[in-house]
Amino acid sequence: MKINRASLLAGSILCGAVLPAPALAQTTAAQTSAASAQGTSAAAAKPVQPYYRNIRPFYRNIRPFWGDVNPFYRNIRAFWGDVDPFYRNIRAFWGAVDPIVSAQVVGAPAYDKVGPFWEDLGNDWSALSANWETAGTYASNPTKYAAIATQLKGIVTKSETMWGKAVTAETGTSFSKGFAEKLFTRFGIDPNNPASLAALTPAEQSHFFIDWYDGLMGYSGTDHADHWMKTVDWTPSLTQVQGDGKDAVIGLLDFVVAGDQDIRNNVVAYDGVSNFTNGHGAGVASLMVAAHDGKGVMGIAPEASVVAFNPFDESGTAGWEDITRGVAMLSGKAGVVNMSLGTPGWTLEADWSKVFSSPGVAANLKSTVFIKAAGNDGITQTQNIKWDWANNPALLVVGSVDPTGKISEFSNRPGEACLLTGTGACSEQNKLKYRFVVAPGELILVSDDQGGVTRQTGTSFSAPIVAGTVALLLDRWPWLAGNPQATVDIITSTAKDLGAPGVDGVYGAGLIDVEAAQSPKSFDQLVWYQWDGKKPTEKSVDSVQKTVTQADTSKWDSKDMFFYTFERLAGGSQRDFAIPLSSKLVDQTLYVNGANEQFQAYLYDRMVDWVNTSGTPTKGKFTNFITSAAPVQNRMGLNLSMSFAPRSAAFGFSRRGVAYQSSVRLATPSDKFGVRVGYGDGAVLLGGRESFGLFSSYDSRTGGVNPVLGIASGGAYAGADVALDGKTTLTIGGTEKTLTRDWRNASVLENSLYRDVNRYKASGVNIGVTHRVNEAMVVSASYTRVGERSALLGVQSLDRNDLGHGSTTEGATFGLDYELGHGLSVATSATVGRTQTSNGSRQNLAVSDGGLLSTASEVAFAKAGIFGRMDRARLSVSQAMHVESGSLDYTVIKVVDRNTGEIGPVTEKIGVSAGKRPLFTEFLYGAPILKGAGEMSAFGRFQLQGTSQDSLNSGMVVGGRFRMGF
Repeated sequence: MKINRASLLAGSILCGAVLPAPALAQTTAAQTSAASAQGTSAAAAKPVQPYYRNIRPFYRNIRPFWGDVNPFYRNIRAFWGDVDPFYRNIRAFWGAVDPIVSAQVVGAPAYDKVGPFWEDLGNDWSALSANWETAGTYASNPTKYAAIATQLKGIVTKSETMWGKAVTAETGTSFSKGFAEKLFTRFGIDPNNPASLAALTPAEQSHFFIDWYDGLMGYSGTDHADHWMKTVDWTPSLTQVQGDGKDAVIGLLDFVVAGDQDIRNNVVAYDGVSNFTNGHGAGVASLMVAAHDGKGVMGIAPEASVVAFNPFDESGTAGWEDITRGVAMLSGKAGVVNMSLGTPGWTLEADWSKVFSSPGVAANLKSTVFIKAAGNDGITQTQNIKWDWANNPALLVVGSVDPTGKISEFSNRPGEACLLTGTGACSEQNKLKYRFVVAPGELILVSDDQGGVTRQTGTSFSAPIVAGTVALLLDRWPWLAGNPQATVDIITSTAKDLGAPGVDGVYGAGLIDVEAAQSPKSFDQLVWYQWDGKKPTEKSVDSVQKTVTQADTSKWDSKDMFFYTFERLAGGSQRDFAIPLSSKLVDQTLYVNGANEQFQAYLYDRMVDWVNTSGTPTKGKFTNFITSAAPVQNRMGLNLSMSFAPRSAAFGFSRRGVAYQSSVRLATPSDKFGVRVGYGDGAVLLGGRESFGLFSSYDSRTGGVNPVLGIASGGAYAGADVALDGKTTLTIGGTEKTLTRDWRNASVLENSLYRDVNRYKASGVNIGVTHRVNEAMVVSASYTRVGERSALLGVQSLDRNDLGHGSTTEGATFGLDYELGHGLSVATSATVGRTQTSNGSRQNLAVSDGGLLSTASEVAFAKAGIFGRMDRARLSVSQAMHVESGSLDYTVIKVVDRNTGEIGPVTEKIGVSAGKRPLFTEFLYGAPILKGAGEMSAFGRFQLQGTSQDSLNSGMVVGGRFRMGF
């Protein structure tokens, strides 16, 4: 079985479109002569003529962009007639320029200036080209051409300002002589002679600016951004995250890579018929494996290994026997084989089935994905193919689209051609279009195999974009090598639908999407495994991914902590995805009613009362509680005092009973002993600090006064205090908090998410001592112990096994209150806490030995009598609870063998990285009016540092109130 070598080569050259300069040097004189003699005549009879007929435009002009493109490309209107779609893609890519590698180049522009420069110059070119394309002849509109020349000089001036130093450092001469004049001469442009501009066609105008871009980027010290990257949703950072292709092996069935040493460094095995080369192989390979090294082309999988086979002999032709031998060699070593060649008149020629059925290739069909270029005849295949279904490869045929996503004029298409069974039957799913995808293929920036770059057109350069994407898949999930059909399904199912809805005869499954291929095909179909210490249990994760923003874990969350979900694939395999653990963790606040109501709740909590407890302006305090006292008529003469306040907001949770929280205190007449009971934010009253009477001071998210006790504050509480002498008081108390989520007002999503989450429960005890040093100074110290059920510092998990046995936090708080005189006072507080898990061996998420060490602090200045005898102001700065050190042990079901995909439980120790300390400042002002019959108050708060968790804890908030009737 052997086909006409020249015919096959014609197809392969068509896939490559334009040939770079190396081919000229390696073509024999006889061949050159034959090419000149044959011209473009279709009547020539020699077998080699199709080769020369197609390559002749190259000989007419050795520069890749020039020559008579019509017989070769058909008509590439989308690109040649309008550069804007091409350049818009480059500009969009430069919007995320950071991942591109930068090299040290003398005089090169600052790295972060390159993208904005091209954005600006692209706008200038758009304006210039719009005028140029409509200018007509010079004789008819010399004034307009003069304006165009002025615009062109403006582009030159901007370019010289940006790149002049780099060009001079490289060439030893000026920007004009070293760069601009050479390009002007090539295109016959004289900026001082507007008439010269009229000679350029729209295609040449576009070509000029692309050459301007490519030429200047050579002096950038930066890898070149190209239009295809944005089109297929690929960035260098994606490749870096996915592993750079280190563990993937790509097969290259193409011409020898001769002069590009960087690509040759990736080649680990080589065989072939000859050493013939024309640069095509290097161009194809560069799109897959070119280094991210600050110069030239970037490959999708730059660290992948390459095994190469050249099926072309010294005349540059190839037959089926050599192709079959090459495919057998490559498929035995590589997980994906790129084949940018074909025969004229076919999108997929019938003899390819014979290649895959040959013994040497058939033995490797279960471990290799085959990528084949569709060809450049501009035809739609109508011929059905007799297919050997016993040796059915994982095959993708790749067509070309222009930068706008439209099928290229030259690209072959699958049509409704079918791969027939042995009986000649055809089913819908057996049609070629289901194995067909498209990728950019017009003027793609590739290696010229001489250490530089060039632009080439053809499906030859669409195919390696797909092959590189497959290499990334095999690098991240190596076990997919044993299920190549699943890999093909990932590519086709994640492609962007183009043309008619669904799979069609022009675009097949659609446009390759690199990022989508590396992501789950559908989050709704993911599963994860719950570990109970004995066996994994499969759970649906369809909504877990949608809750990333729900968790408030700033106190202890680690960015390196993940749980793993799995996607089921065809053939019984699966692939894993790492998702931040925070996406299945929820804090105590489930915001159901939106940010606006959250903000209103914040305002409500900050409308504090100013209480003049002793009738003197120096003793007034800011507090959330209103207090009154009255003697109780009894034999023992006990005193009764009551405190009450609005209940703090808890959107998303059930609230039953009265709308106020309250406290009752019974004390001896001398006040040496007292007992307090109540319901609500007990931390304010059990803390023993008159200077800190606001809920916010004990909130672990915002306050710095014993936030450990604040974790358990919100339910029933009780305490006692006893005066040990005239200066020292001992206090002891306990508090609890239970939160039940309110499903009546929750969305369907929230119902499904949190239905299995336990009610939040916490309880704590506090023992404190307050000692008055003198009339001005009071010092205090306390010990707090809080236990949380199924939670860690206020955070729960959708997986009950993560924190099912809860945690315990112990804290020590120290404080100082000092009266500075003239109504001015200062109060300080500092807390150190240590958190441990209650039974870490029986839950997935546990605190490592030594615990989590946390701190919090607050300082507040108060001044009485500012504008009058009874008004008062308070300024505070607080550091909310912040984990300083410690680590977490997380047991998760993940892939334990990256070669086979085997899963199992793994316990990882991850250091906590909570970021910057959260700092807040708050200002309060209050004054009684109308002889105490009313009150005027105002406040403002600003977050100074730390990550904002929600609208309640971010930015600047101000408010005020006027009310009558205490």
